[in-house]
Amino acid sequence: MSQNNHLSSLDIDKIIQRFDKPDVVQALILTGSYARNQAGPNSDIDLVRFVISGAKLSDDGTYFHEKKTLITILTVEPDEYEKWFIDPYQATKWIAGIRVARAIIDRKDFFTNGLQIRARNFIWDTTIQNHANIEASRRMVGWCEETNKGLEGLRRNNDIGRLLNACHGLSWGLSEVIQIQRGVLISSDNNVFSEIELALGNNTQMIKLHRIVFGVIGNYTLQQRVIAGLQLFVLLTEQMSNIWQANDIEIIEHTANQIRNFVPNLFLENFLNE
Repeated sequence: MSQNNHLSSLDIDKIIQRFDKPDVVQALILTGSYARNQAGPNSDIDLVRFVISGAKLSDDGTYFHEKKTLITILTVEPDEYEKWFIDPYQATKWIAGIRVARAIIDRKDFFTNGLQIRARNFIWDTTIQNHANIEASRRMVGWCEETNKGLEGLRRNNDIGRLLNACHGLSWGLSEVIQIQRGVLISSDNNVFSEIELALGNNTQMIKLHRIVFGVIGNYTLQQRVIAGLQLFVLLTEQMSNIWQANDIEIIEHTANQIRNFVPNLFLENFLNE
């Protein structure tokens, strides 16, 4: 590895030698911090390998490079990467990263004159927004189970196991709902939190609840973080009511009402006004 934590030409040659299969590999790209020239001494090397249909390569995973740096490699076939442009969740995960990725193998300009141009020209249009609304609604229903665990954990005088499960769903789970519905094209796993908050704009109440449930501000207890997350669920239910699907709305609204009715003063907790 070079001292400035960029990949040297020797590093790249070794990576190519290790992961190239010329008969099936169309491109091998760097994503993440090395692609953005932001790598630090503890950064992993993230690789995505594009192959022809039916290639069936089985060496995806995590490896050691020069006994110093972790390499992760993911192989994708056409039916997988095409979803990045039509599936709202996949688009939020991949498009921004592909726009700045660096090709280290690019046969017939498959990546730079193909997928990367498509990513840079990608527009979050009405069609994908409609799909995003459906997907966000479906996922909101999925997180109702963890919401109920939060209520039950509080009822049982702070059952830690239930509260931890609830805290995950009410933080990462609800963030995912926002990410999909707002079409937040995530630039990096490390930027998910801040980019979702940016998409919330001036919604200060939601931003504060979001920060509390993640535990990034204050000295809130697990119980308080779950209570904040429950309030976040109710706010999302109310503020996104126009996108809930007919098959989902009864479950979502029932869960929100369970939260409202659980403790009469749940929404009067003093810590939320600090």
